[in-house]
Amino acid sequence: MRYVDHLERHWPDSAHEDIASARPRVAQLLPGFVVRRIAPAGPGRPWVYATVGAAATAAAGEDGAEYVLLAPAADPVLVEMLAALASVNADPATRLGVGSVITLGRPWTAGSPADQLLVLPPYVFGPGFERCELDDGRRIVVLWLVPITAAEARFVRQQGYKAFEELMERHAANLVDPARPSIV
Repeated sequence: MRYVDHLERHWPDSAHEDIASARPRVAQLLPGFVVRRIAPAGPGRPWVYATVGAAATAAAGEDGAEYVLLAPAADPVLVEMLAALASVNADPATRLGVGSVITLGRPWTAGSPADQLLVLPPYVFGPGFERCELDDGRRIVVLWLVPITAAEARFVRQQGYKAFEELMERHAANLVDPARPSIV
């Protein structure tokens, strides 16, 4: 199986489009890297942005990681944001895993108070989504990027990501809403 087959299996009724980054550094570090933008299958559903090729820098015997982000609309800025994230992840010293918090330095989407991303297991996508076994024997771990506010990032750093997951569930937080207020 290829990773893109994995994505198509999880979103079979959606249009898939691969978008290359405009950043030359991304092409140098991750040849062939693209962001797959998956259109909503129906009204009120989010867009899905998935890295394709971020896992290529995994060391032998190490699972590579790809990242998925949900968004309320098609937004080309998200392609470049994910490309920058994949570039950071290409360096073994700055690999991103569950519980990592990434400070963006700007709102994740225009007008949002969330300017950071939290890396979580992709439980919202259903069972079996978090792992992909490739035809060549390599394994990919798929991780979910959740936009969070600075206050939420502090909470995660102090209390841990599991405590934040509990808060998200308790508050029934709409994590795709750019105007979502902080839950801490």
